[in-house]
Amino acid sequence: RLFMPLVLVLSFLLAACQPAATSTPPPTTKKLDVNEFAGHYEGTWTNSKTGATGPATFDFVVDETAHTVALTLDMGGDYLGLGDPPPATIYATYDDYLARILGNDSHFGEMDVTIDGDGNINGVFKNVAGGMVPLLTYKGKVGNGHIDTTYVVTLPNGSTADAILVADRK
Repeated sequence: RLFMPLVLVLSFLLAACQPAATSTPPPTTKKLDVNEFAGHYEGTWTNSKTGATGPATFDFVVDETAHTVALTLDMGGDYLGLGDPPPATIYATYDDYLARILGNDSHFGEMDVTIDGDGNINGVFKNVAGGMVPLLTYKGKVGNGHIDTTYVVTLPNGSTADAILVADRK
């Protein structure tokens, strides 16, 4: 269940690299420089309800010519109660103000994640792991070589679990 937060964080980071569909500059956001977020990150995820924890690594590779970011996520431990999933790579587009991951993935389900120029991450994942996790919402911040996010996992029975993901660029 903790794997979803990582996916959310990665989705947000990737979102920073995708060209957003004609995004309008937000009035309070600075221009996006995806290279501020690029690199290899290592950290941990923790389920605040159960205390379960595990390692998390992320690699953000920017392609400035194509305005895309490849985000490879590897969540270790019993992430989201689903065991140790294999690493996954998702892609984002970005423009001058916003990176966005919008799409569908067999592991992450329906994804809509954004990262703005200030490093604010917001994301929604639906039907994660084939519907085993119906909803996962994510928010946090990336910047200065650090990722700090919180996410809420909604289970099929409607109960929720809060989790955190923290990582540093190495």
